[in-house]
Amino acid sequence: MAPLAGHWADRKLARPATAIAFGVAAVAFALAGFGQHNIIFLAAAAILINMAVQTTLILGQHTIYQLDPNARARLNSAFIATFFAGGALGSQLGSIAYHAAGWSAVSALGTALPLLGLLYWCTERRARRRTAQ
Repeated sequence: MAPLAGHWADRKLARPATAIAFGVAAVAFALAGFGQHNIIFLAAAAILINMAVQTTLILGQHTIYQLDPNARARLNSAFIATFFAGGALGSQLGSIAYHAAGWSAVSALGTALPLLGLLYWCTERRARRRTAQ
């Protein structure tokens, strides 16, 4: 997935590809919820989640590298630390959801988080247009 995401970023498609990756992640978690007892659905969900995460990682790195070419190492360190902290927080929330209500709650949480990211993506786009006017 990384070479494709890099290609999309080079073609200035980072924003739409990010939105698609959020959507794919949400659909994948929903698929995992519906197919909780089906190894094919679970495997497909795992592959789609991995693809979405790799895509957002590469597109995010591409975006932050454009902020200051002289600070790439520092920017990448902060970005990866934030990415890792988000993953750790998501894992903890998933564990809490599982203990509280089982696999359905984990799937619902996993579906909700990328949808929240997509919602933010939509509002950021509108805010950027307002400041440009």
